[in-house]
Amino acid sequence: MSNTPSQRTVETPRGEVLLRDRVGPAQMAELEMDQGIGVFSAYRSILTSKASLTTVAAQPQANLCLALAEGKRIVGYCVLRPPQEGERWSRLKPPILFELFGETSRGWRDHKLMRPMLEILVGDEANEERILYIVGYSWTWDLDHTRKSLQEYRDTLIHLLSPLGFKQYPTNEPNISLRPENLFMARVGAAVTKETVKSFHNLLFGMGED
Repeated sequence: MSNTPSQRTVETPRGEVLLRDRVGPAQMAELEMDQGIGVFSAYRSILTSKASLTTVAAQPQANLCLALAEGKRIVGYCVLRPPQEGERWSRLKPPILFELFGETSRGWRDHKLMRPMLEILVGDEANEERILYIVGYSWTWDLDHTRKSLQEYRDTLIHLLSPLGFKQYPTNEPNISLRPENLFMARVGAAVTKETVKSFHNLLFGMGED
């Protein structure tokens, strides 16, 4: 895995936005959060402050990608990290599964920042030896602002992730199974062994757990 940060600029109707990954705690100290981060109609994001993002930036093996307006205001983020201890996905050893998640500030959600952030994180060569996954909980979706139905929002996520190699997988994981609209997608790296893929398929339905 290369430790060299990636950078990209995106032109938006509100000006140029800098995308930068491998952001560490020291760099976070120089930045500020946009007020639209964590704003949803029926859900409170757990990463709404500089402190919470700084904690993520300090986690071993985590990669934090930020979307920066005016060079210092965080208007979006995307995180790639190992699953949290206690989650089903942490049971596959050695750590092969990595969770991918992110958010764009409410006033910037129409400016197509998420796809290039995802491209930066997924494009790391190390991910060919990993299984990346993303969980879409329907109660976290900003339906009021986007004016989409649950199915339309779900389809948007699938359209966003499919070109990056993600596929839908059925699972009986309790939180995902709570609602039929919830979504689980994963990308299996080209170098992942058949044995690991089999273990992953078993894990989807809780087989092989302690």
